[in-house]
Amino acid sequence: MIINKYTFSALLFLLAIFCNSCNSSNKEENKDVVNKDSLSEIKKKLEPIKSPIDTFYNNITQLIGGEDSVIRYKNNSWDTSFIFEYSQKIKAKYKLIKDDRLAKICNWNNSNLKRNNQSDSAFVFYPFSGGDFIHLHFMYPNAREYLMVAREKVGIIPNLLEKDGQFIKRYLNDVDNVLRDIYRRSYFITRNMESDTRTNTTLIDGMFPLILWAISRTGNEVISVKYSNIDENGSMIFIDKKELEKKADAVEIIFRDKKSLITKKITYLSCDISNKGFEEKPRFSNYLKAKIPNKCNSFVKSASYLLHYGSFEQIRNLIKDKSDFLVQDDTGIPIKYFINKGWNVELFGLYEKPVDDFSEGVFQKELDSAYKSEKYYKGQIDFSLGYHWGSKKQNQMVLKKIN
Repeated sequence: MIINKYTFSALLFLLAIFCNSCNSSNKEENKDVVNKDSLSEIKKKLEPIKSPIDTFYNNITQLIGGEDSVIRYKNNSWDTSFIFEYSQKIKAKYKLIKDDRLAKICNWNNSNLKRNNQSDSAFVFYPFSGGDFIHLHFMYPNAREYLMVAREKVGIIPNLLEKDGQFIKRYLNDVDNVLRDIYRRSYFITRNMESDTRTNTTLIDGMFPLILWAISRTGNEVISVKYSNIDENGSMIFIDKKELEKKADAVEIIFRDKKSLITKKITYLSCDISNKGFEEKPRFSNYLKAKIPNKCNSFVKSASYLLHYGSFEQIRNLIKDKSDFLVQDDTGIPIKYFINKGWNVELFGLYEKPVDDFSEGVFQKELDSAYKSEKYYKGQIDFSLGYHWGSKKQNQMVLKKIN
């Protein structure tokens, strides 16, 4: 074939088109590779990071919580039939209160949060809590951080995995016994708690193991545990548990849901939150003011009507100032501090006079009237939570700050 200048030019043109097509194709292929790589990186960033668990405390938690899997951690002296029976007993008791009370609480307050456009993952403050994390969890299951405060000691947990079978039997039976009022009534009776944890009646000397029980029962695993003291400036100073755990002001527990891998935190602080307590140890007041964020969610129940008295004015004001959303019964802050005071008030259940253990002086005429008002009364509740557990004539208030 004779190639003239026209033929040559045509060939060059076709070659250029072919090359451009190849380059374009390569660019698209490279673009796809980059996009795939980018999507992979983005996916990795979105996936939860699975931190290693604290093997010691997680094994202890599973043991206390009645998980069958703990049998593989057993000491040779343990009675495996007892471990199995304890596990079955705990599961049965937990299922009973979950079906009868806890799940209903969760559904009820989830509706309250949505209705009031309140974040369900916000920080939660629970004063006068004792070691009652189980009800706190079901009231605010999606919270990422919880602060529990009560006078009861933090307590320590011995290395159960190195104890003999007799010690294990007594310790686990003591945990179950200390929880008896939570199972039956939904709250700890003060005199029982003092007898159980401040004498030699049981091996349980504080709230820590009871919180771990609840962490286990709600499907979580422990990532870390840190003991701490509060300094004079209200700052938390972590301490070596081997040296100072008996004197610790607080314990911080990082844990995560086994299914979702969402990580959460509980801080349990042992202190006196009366005016006198704050005056004698202002470090606790300083800590709470700094620790609790504005617009938090709060929870008060079975609080012995202490917030009715002037001797608890400071903590009462702190709850009101910091909370954006508060669920409480009539043992909490009197209703007179909320009606026509910049709060939306919703009342549920039935308001009865206080139980006989408390004086008539804490009956609230304003609350009684509000329960008879269509403006505030919103309906019944289908669970028992508080002092009227026998009659189930319970009251619950949902209070939302008007911003």
